[in-house]
Amino acid sequence: MKAARILAAAVFSVSVAACGTPVVGVPVPVAVQSAPAAGTTVVAVPAAPQTVYVQQPPAYVAPSDTAEARTVIAYYDAINRRDFATAWSLGGSRIAGGGGYAKYADGFATTSWATVTVTDVRGSTVSVVLSAVQTDGSTRTFSGTYTVSGGVIAGSHMTRTK
Repeated sequence: MKAARILAAAVFSVSVAACGTPVVGVPVPVAVQSAPAAGTTVVAVPAAPQTVYVQQPPAYVAPSDTAEARTVIAYYDAINRRDFATAWSLGGSRIAGGGGYAKYADGFATTSWATVTVTDVRGSTVSVVLSAVQTDGSTRTFSGTYTVSGGVIAGSHMTRTK
């Protein structure tokens, strides 16, 4: 009987330019296990999956560097890092719609990561387009605005577009 062959590899390259500056996400551990090659006899051998680090896409692309835009970007960066306490303090508490912190954090259970593009900043209003990739691989797209006051998000008006 042939020995089992398992090859696990993941290569993910992100090359995004925002205002001429590459933006890189936060590495996230992912367990990867591939199917055996054709013609290979598989022997049941208990083995732990190999951990491969896959680079996340950027949290943001911003055309204007203002304090308001940086607040919205920091909010989504915290969400992508699964740092919901920071996202909560950056305004999540004000836009959560009730239910408290636990319900807010649980609301991201099916979100793998989000990319937010700041399309315009006018005073305290930051216009964005948001793409949120779900754990099932689908993408939800939103557009709208965030109102920033005193370095935190004070309100939002987002509409799902896809």
